[in-house]
Amino acid sequence: MLDLESLIAILEACKKNKIAELIVRKDSVEIRTVSPSGGAAPAAAAPQPQVSLPAEEEAEEEAAAPAKPAEPAASTNVIQLTAPTPGVAYVHPGTTVDREPLPKEGDVVEAGQVVGLVEAMKLFNEVTAPKKAKLSKILVENEEIVKTGDVLIELEPL
Repeated sequence: MLDLESLIAILEACKKNKIAELIVRKDSVEIRTVSPSGGAAPAAAAPQPQVSLPAEEEAEEEAAAPAKPAEPAASTNVIQLTAPTPGVAYVHPGTTVDREPLPKEGDVVEAGQVVGLVEAMKLFNEVTAPKKAKLSKILVENEEIVKTGDVLIELEPL
């Protein structure tokens, strides 16, 4: 059976990729989600036991608000970069996943530069610098499991 975090990751991926309908079957359980903005009526599926999870609606609402850099703290000039989705964080300097190596603490990063990745269901979500800054602190371990909104990295704007 799918755990709740996996289900949330699937729902977020569907929303992000504008998938109108998705059916997930595991053993004798079928979970079906249909986007309210989906076009035509879905085709009929073979009868299967269906499970409705009460957290599904909350997960969809949570997925609708993409994670973005938190506002700088009033007393300090720090930008906090958060996990855009639950998954496995890749933040270790030199880590590559078919990309350039990730920066290390103390490196200067450019606006839009990838500073970390969060893998959810084999999809890699990029964590990018919103503007030119110095990577001041990596707050999670490489390959640590994170939740949406967890602070991964702190930047000091230049």
